Formats: sequence, C-alpha cells, structure tokens
Amino acid sequence: MFKALVLLLLSMLSLPLSAEVDKDKNNTPQIAFPMSQQRVFDQDLTKYNDVNEVAWLGDKDSRFLTLWREQTTAKVIGTTWIFADTYTSANNPNVIQTLRYQLSDKGLHTYSISPLSQALNSPTAEQRLQVQLGILQEKIVSQDGKRLLILQGANCVAIINVLSQNPEIYVDAIVLLSAHSPTPELAVQLIRQIQQLNTPVLDLYAQTDNLAIIDEAKIRNTAAKRANNSSYRQVEVIGLQGQVETQIVTSQIIYGWLLKLGWY
Repeated sequence: MFKALVLLLLSMLSLPLSAEVDKDKNNTPQIAFPMSQQRVFDQDLTKYNDVNEVAWLGDKDSRFLTLWREQTTAKVIGTTWIFADTYTSANNPNVIQTLRYQLSDKGLHTYSISPLSQALNSPTAEQRLQVQLGILQEKIVSQDGKRLLILQGANCVAIINVLSQNPEIYVDAIVLLSAHSPTPELAVQLIRQIQQLNTPVLDLYAQTDNLAIIDEAKIRNTAAKRANNSSYRQVEVIGLQGQVETQIVTSQIIYGWLLKLGWY
C-alpha cells in the first residue's frame, strides 16, 4: 500500500515537468543558468535613483552601461573615466561615488564604468576593456579638454596593459587607487609599463589597505625613484576607507595633483 502511494505521488509530481518539456518544440528542457555578475550590475544601474545619469555606450555588439555626470562649473576642464575594482558596480557607494560628484564639481565630466566580471588575465577581458576605452575616447565630451583615467584595484594592471599595447588610446593623467597585481610577474609588468607610458601617474594607497597592496605600492615608488621618473607621485591616504571624510580627502589629493600639473 505504501509503495503504491509513493508511485502515485511521484507520477503526479512529474506531470508539470512533462508538460513544460512538451511546450518546447524540440522536446528538450530549458535550463536556466545563473545570471552573471555583470548582468546584475547592469540591472542595478537601470534602477539607479537618478535615471538621467545612466547611459548606454557603444553599439548592440559592444554596449555597456555607465553612470554619466556632467561637470557643474562654468569652465570645462575635461573628462574623467573611472574604472572601479573588479566585481564592484559603477555605482559603488564608497570612494568611486564620492569622486564622481567631487570631480564634476571641479569641471570634469565623469563616466563611471562597471568593470568586467571575467578574470582580468583572460584575453577576452582585455579585448573588452580595449573596446570600452575606445568607445569612451570617441565620445564628444572626451575630446574636449583633458582626459583623466582613474583605476582601482585589479583593474589597474589590465587597463595599463591595454594602454601600453594600444597607443591610439591616450589619456593625459592616470590615478591608481590601491592597485594590486594577481602575480609577481604582473606587478613587475605594471612597474615597467608605468615608466613606458610617460604619462603623469598619481599612485594612491590607503593606510588600511592589506599588506600585499602596501608592499607592492612601496616597490613601485622605489622603482620610480631609481628611474628618476618625475611624472610619478605616490601618496598614502590616511583614514578609514569607508569614511566619507577619507573619501573627500582622496578627491582633494587628486585635485591638488591636477593643480600641480597645470590643469587649473
């Protein structure tokens, strides 16, 4: 009796599945794969509280979402491209968001880009980064005034490599935020390519960064001094990264550096 009830229950549970399979003309089940992290970020941006700041760039084969903010002064200084760390969104509520608002108040249009959710050492990821940079460069606002590129975390190595391999994509200054490399070989590559780009670089790391990031930053600073690279400057940011005061200090350091470069 018990066995018969179990068989009846199993047959009833299988009915919806069979019906669902029959709906497909090929009689094959449709498997729902987990949504990629990048798609989650894109959905977050489409629900952003200020929809006027959400902008699609590129064509249908290379479209990507950005948070766009127009400069708020009487004089346009240029454009900032902000690439937050891997696995974070363009509307990162920490220092990235603060920089978007602070720099737009200093005469810079800002584009904040959701980084790729793929491993940054894959050729496909760097190709996508190259496409994104090329599209940003073609924007009219990017052709008016200076170009400031802000990179955070693991994205620093990948995008510096893209710039090194593609001289047609150019920027006037680069800011590194807590840059770190996945391997010692890539850390050495980053040092070499920073020297080769011959572009002013502001290398910022936080007092509260992990030791690996701090040690790598110190090695970059030593290498720049040995190479007598006057276009390279490194600053340790004091304070907790989650504090608004620390984030504002970071933007002030960047603004002061741009002043020294003669942007204002």
